Amino acid sequence: MRPFLLAALLIAAPLPALAWCPSIPDDASTGYVGNQTQLSLCRANELHDRTAQKAQELQFQADLQAQSKMLELQFKLQQTYAAASQPPVFVMPRL
Repeated sequence: MRPFLLAALLIAAPLPALAWCPSIPDDASTGYVGNQTQLSLCRANELHDRTAQKAQELQFQADLQAQSKMLELQFKLQQTYAAASQPPVFVMPRL
């Protein structure tokens, strides 16, 4: 139940809007570097946001896999316990 709840929360959560980085030519008023500096910073922020989002997705997938393995282990343990708790059946040999 928990993995589905986590998935629903991540899907429903608003994703950060990716910045649109306009490329404006520099001129003398910007010292021929101002706009390109802003463009570089904007693209760096965009890369940071995408990297953080990908890291969150990978962490979510790792958590789901870990929970899936844990559920599988619990199921196997329950089967083993159920089989061990059954009384043994002895058949008397016929003479």
